[in-house]
Amino acid sequence: MKNNQLCISGDSGGGIFIWTISTPFSQEPLKKWYEQKDWRYSGIHALIVSGTGYLYSGSGDRSIKAWSLQDCTLSCTMNGHRSVVSSLAVCDGVLYSGSWDGTIRLWSLHDHSPLTVLGEDAPGNVISVLSLSSDQNMLVAAHENGCIKIWKNGVFKRSMQGHNGAIFALGLEGKCLFSGGWDKTVKVQELTGDEFQMDVRPVGSIACDSVITALLYWQGKLFVGYAERFIKVYYYGQ
Repeated sequence: MKNNQLCISGDSGGGIFIWTISTPFSQEPLKKWYEQKDWRYSGIHALIVSGTGYLYSGSGDRSIKAWSLQDCTLSCTMNGHRSVVSSLAVCDGVLYSGSWDGTIRLWSLHDHSPLTVLGEDAPGNVISVLSLSSDQNMLVAAHENGCIKIWKNGVFKRSMQGHNGAIFALGLEGKCLFSGGWDKTVKVQELTGDEFQMDVRPVGSIACDSVITALLYWQGKLFVGYAERFIKVYYYGQ
């Protein structure tokens, strides 16, 4: 599998599927397996590949699982969250996991040991983490109430109201932050500042006809996934 270009997907039934995107295309996955389920289970909520040979899945059973991409076997299970693991991100040797319990946990990609917890001491009601994005020394989290929180070098920098309603998707590319969700708007903002202060400058927005469920910035293009089951591609020049 090492030499193949792969696409990995998960579903609400706990299935994980590995597909080749090399031509000729196949309608059958190269490999498929199913997570063990119990009464708490609500399927796969998040997937990410680390670049170190592992696929990580976040699930309704409150766990994160590490799967070897060499032989598609379960390597280990990481526990600690008190609710659904809804989002995953990797950057600089760290796995970030966001949960409906309102916290973000950090794990070592080297040995999968826990590093620290963000948001555990936040006062007030629990606000679910729905999306995470990380690039270099920056971590951004989006919440169900439309709030965006930003950390730099592990230090909390600021919180801001990003959208009217839940934010389902984030994309962080250098200083550019892309966000979208329930209010059917994609927002583009620039993150600037120094070690003492984080500033956010609005760059633009895209009004959409459907709820935004996914965002990906790649090679000058912004891919936007919609709840109405279609994808649009926007050209974005920095």
